[in-house]
Amino acid sequence: MGQKIPPYALRLGINKYWRSRWFFSKNLPLFLEVDHVIRKVIKDMFPKVGIIEIIIERKSFDHCKVIIKTAKPGLLIGKEGQLLKNLVKRLEKELKPIFTKYKLNPPNIDIDVVEVRNPLSTASYLAELAAIEIEKGFPVRKVLKRIMEKAKQQKDILGIKIKASGRVDGATIKRTESVSWGRLPLSKFIADIDHVHYPVLTKSGYVGLSVWLYKGDKEKNEFDDASA
Repeated sequence: MGQKIPPYALRLGINKYWRSRWFFSKNLPLFLEVDHVIRKVIKDMFPKVGIIEIIIERKSFDHCKVIIKTAKPGLLIGKEGQLLKNLVKRLEKELKPIFTKYKLNPPNIDIDVVEVRNPLSTASYLAELAAIEIEKGFPVRKVLKRIMEKAKQQKDILGIKIKASGRVDGATIKRTESVSWGRLPLSKFIADIDHVHYPVLTKSGYVGLSVWLYKGDKEKNEFDDASA
């Protein structure tokens, strides 16, 4: 059986940086659980609003900064920031019993919403566009080809592969549809590969949607670029 490693994990420290930026040897299970809850709450409250990436930073036990990169910041912030305030309240409510279990006080949560200027160059956004159309009942192969054409128009994308597996078009037996274009050197460590797996719930059942983008070679990660 093949041992599959996500392209993001394989390139950590080479041209990718951690999405959870902290390390506490004390109460490590607690903060791992908290990170999972934070990401789950955000995705549950804001499904299909163009969220590209969620980054969690901690410098101390009593403070947590959540950076949400999105194509549609207005849908997360809301009028006068009301949706963002509701998100903070929901997070505080969900996290309080977890910290109480460890006899600790919940941290102060700051949320920073960052707009992604060119979302069509990200695997997450392309997968979301495809998922919306597949959920509406459009033929899967036509959807994949349409999304691939949008990606081909982006100058920084040199290769793309999109694969859908499962109850494709209502099939009773699992089948797979895939389209690809350009180069996709997955075994090359300095290759900048953007990958996402996106589950799509249709009337017939789940379809697993995977998108790979190749954006050329890159030897520095995002943290190195920011500190340079």
